[in-house]
Amino acid sequence: MFLPVSLRPIFRCFALFTLASVLFVACQPNKKKEQTDESSLPNAPIPYDLANPTERFSLPKDLREVSGLSYYKPGRLAMVQDELAVVFIYDLATKTVVDEHVFGRKGDYEGVEFVNGELYMLRSDGELFHFEPTDGIKILNGGAEIHRTKIELPGKNDVEGLGYDPKLNALLLATKDPATGNPDKPIYFYDLKRSVLWRGPVLTQAVLADMAGNKPTEEVKPSGLAVHPKTGDYYVLSANAHRLVVMNRNGKTLSSVALDPKLLRQPEGICFAPDGTLFIASEGDGKKGYLLQFAEK
Repeated sequence: MFLPVSLRPIFRCFALFTLASVLFVACQPNKKKEQTDESSLPNAPIPYDLANPTERFSLPKDLREVSGLSYYKPGRLAMVQDELAVVFIYDLATKTVVDEHVFGRKGDYEGVEFVNGELYMLRSDGELFHFEPTDGIKILNGGAEIHRTKIELPGKNDVEGLGYDPKLNALLLATKDPATGNPDKPIYFYDLKRSVLWRGPVLTQAVLADMAGNKPTEEVKPSGLAVHPKTGDYYVLSANAHRLVVMNRNGKTLSSVALDPKLLRQPEGICFAPDGTLFIASEGDGKKGYLLQFAEK
């Protein structure tokens, strides 16, 4: 391009200014990226003071290794423990076991749910046992009333939590150690009407590590879960990480709360009463198992 001599100095200055501007912009840090890296995902408060239970219940020796918990009837909870195929009905007023239902042989039982008049129990290999309980009458192993359903999970999953979502009419099965080796923990839905299994939300370790507040010091593995009766949110309990994680049924993590290991030595069971009262059961870790009650704020 030909420029008159009189305009050449002006052009040189313009070119140098443009080059300097480009270099200045290129050398600036990506503020948007820095903000994303430095920020944490929001951690919503939960409506419970988990440091201050409103009541504590000491459980009998048969429930020293309590592993599952469910709301049963007004003032009563259903419980299972790791080794015995027995559902214990616990009365909150008298603080005693008032009924027992034997449903099978010894095994690794991790969850119990009372749904539409039936008790459902979960074994760690995905086997479901269910029956209609009759209060005051023990149902013995092998009885015609006992039904068994083998949930065919992909691979070999160690299933640790059992819940129920009334909106979906589906049982929730939380996996502790997925067969893939992936640290993320999927929750499966089992449709009770159609007897169909499908994969639901996933407890993602990277998301938990990015939540604002106290971070998990180790991999969060579910030990129990329950659905809040008012919000429909999933409350996932982790014994190994001493943590309570709240997520919605679409898989969005809403809250991650650290639990005091002195207050909850090995939290394994969780459930809600219809009014929102929260119950968490803990193994005794060599001592008696116990149950803590938390009032909703």
